[in-house]
Amino acid sequence: MVTPVKRIVVVGGGSAGWITAGLIAARYVSGEHSPVSVTLIESPNISIIGVGEGTWPTMVNTLKKLGITETEFLKKCDASFKQASKFRRWVTGADDDHYYHPFSMPQSFEQVNLAPQWQRQHSDIPFAHAVGIQAELCDRKLAPKQVESPDYSMVENHGYHLDAGKFAKLLMEHCTVKLGVKHVLADVVNVNSSANGDIASLTTEPYGELAGDLFIDCSGTASLLIGQHYAVPFVSKKDILFIDKALAVQVPYPSANSDIESATLSTAQTAGWIWDIGLPTRRGVGHVFSSGHITLEQAKQQLREYLRDDVDDVDSLTFRELDINPGHREKFWVNNCVAVGMSSGFLEPLEASALVMVEMAANTICAHLPATRETMDIVAEKYNENFVFRWERVIDFLKLHYVLSKRDDSAFWIDNRKEDSIPESLKKLLHLWRYQSPSKNGFLSPYDLFPAASYQYILYGMGYETQPCHLDSSPSMAREAEMQLQKVRERKNKVPDLLPSNRAILNAIAGIELDGELDLKVTQSSSWVPVPIVNVSTMAKTHPLFFKEHLPTKEFTCVALLGLAKDERLLATSNVQESTAHVNSAPETSSVQQDNPVKLLQAMELLEPVKLDITFNDKSAIVIKGLHVLNRNKLSMLSAEQLSQLQQHQVGALINDMQGSLRHMPTLIEKKNQQLMS
Repeated sequence: MVTPVKRIVVVGGGSAGWITAGLIAARYVSGEHSPVSVTLIESPNISIIGVGEGTWPTMVNTLKKLGITETEFLKKCDASFKQASKFRRWVTGADDDHYYHPFSMPQSFEQVNLAPQWQRQHSDIPFAHAVGIQAELCDRKLAPKQVESPDYSMVENHGYHLDAGKFAKLLMEHCTVKLGVKHVLADVVNVNSSANGDIASLTTEPYGELAGDLFIDCSGTASLLIGQHYAVPFVSKKDILFIDKALAVQVPYPSANSDIESATLSTAQTAGWIWDIGLPTRRGVGHVFSSGHITLEQAKQQLREYLRDDVDDVDSLTFRELDINPGHREKFWVNNCVAVGMSSGFLEPLEASALVMVEMAANTICAHLPATRETMDIVAEKYNENFVFRWERVIDFLKLHYVLSKRDDSAFWIDNRKEDSIPESLKKLLHLWRYQSPSKNGFLSPYDLFPAASYQYILYGMGYETQPCHLDSSPSMAREAEMQLQKVRERKNKVPDLLPSNRAILNAIAGIELDGELDLKVTQSSSWVPVPIVNVSTMAKTHPLFFKEHLPTKEFTCVALLGLAKDERLLATSNVQESTAHVNSAPETSSVQQDNPVKLLQAMELLEPVKLDITFNDKSAIVIKGLHVLNRNKLSMLSAEQLSQLQQHQVGALINDMQGSLRHMPTLIEKKNQQLMS
């Protein structure tokens, strides 16, 4: 008799439970005649462990599959964009010691390996900065997309930082209301077995028995099913990864205007490291450490010192203490039970592997969901093989960060480099990479969680040296690599200026206007008006003039600045005919504009962004961004041919007028001072 798998029961909520339940429901549950039902049971008496989470870019596709818009996710989860991990003091321990592991691949990584050419010609530039622009974006705390971009579109690859509790709540609401997941708030008090050893049902308090065909254990470290019921052995990795304790705390920003980091900050300490995750409203900070190398009080003091410069009364902070038991289950799928999330294992927070392992497990279950109980053991066998391999690869990758450190200031770092703590698989890879750099050549398994590019970022970020190889040193390969590195340099000169800051884009999404900052690139405001080219000469006599980019078309227009706050007008506009819709209007397309000299200035890259940082007499201040001016240095370096080109298009008068108009900025500031004093 064939037994179909129709009733799926997920035990445990949190991110692991709801992601798993949601992905299965999104694929298989579709109303009355759905082939399966999905029920999630969670205890009302157990709180979520999450202390602030980082994701991988895989979360973009997960949210898409669930049918959650990016805007809703960002707003409801107090989430921000994450583009990289930034490792500080991991190599030498010096204050200026840092490198990035970006989410975007090196330029044209699918076609060419840039590492050999970087080592030959450009190793004076940090690897991540040389092969892509994302490290630069993170340095400047910029967003990976523009404000006007649709949900999930991006300039650079990104994941997210999020509030784990709010994320679980959003998933719960979405899965139950829109995806048809049944939600049961109850405690599991007994697991009832069938004659063949399968789980037949769960006894719950207060709702009695809950039967199912497939049970997914997302009960966290309690591991109710895979651990307590089936007693699957736990494979400790404490001999490889020494981190076993964590301290966590949430802290406010110094001000509402504070920048939001575009990367997870990881700052090495004497026996571990401190994570620092920036959300829109607060930071999540924590210290993970080895209790075999440092005491709890010493770890707390190091965390206090890290926070002391920008957190008030740091000595009064209370830290949440957590235990970490690095390792994983010997098997993850037994009979009709499969473990996902912390019930299957946990290593440490480094590189945010926890959530991506949940996503991979949930997607694998979805893709290979057994139709019958009779075929389930075949699926389980393959699942176990794949996930043992995946856990081993994560362990190798995390250990790599510690093995490559040159720090010798404490026993923790020295012990991490001892031969008996390094897996044989990692030793072999390190030997291989001594002679050939990691590249997309199919050598590493497609099941490898971290691609070859990730290994490159860590290896060369930490100063690892691959010896020159004749296989990647041909003139044609070097030329191709050099061409791609040049493309990176060109992108660096253009792309960052087109992107808002992480703070600005998140404020725009949330509809927040901050006191003390006015970003005209992302904020609609009547404090400026467009000025047609024919009127520039007249307006320049009374108003400060700037260039402003129209984001949809990437073209620039001349504008007159009228005030120094949103929708403020301190200067009259009688000299120019205004358009009531100027905030969203595109550059002019009249006959005068068709031969627009501004386009020529733009094409010759003679415009540069300017930040107006103004302090008034009453000590209040404003920062105005989103405007451009002429780049005086580039103007002074123009060739005779370029100057002739400008003269042919009668741009000289425009340049003189625009530069001369800036003499009216003191007048505008004085009017603001008078307004503030009145």
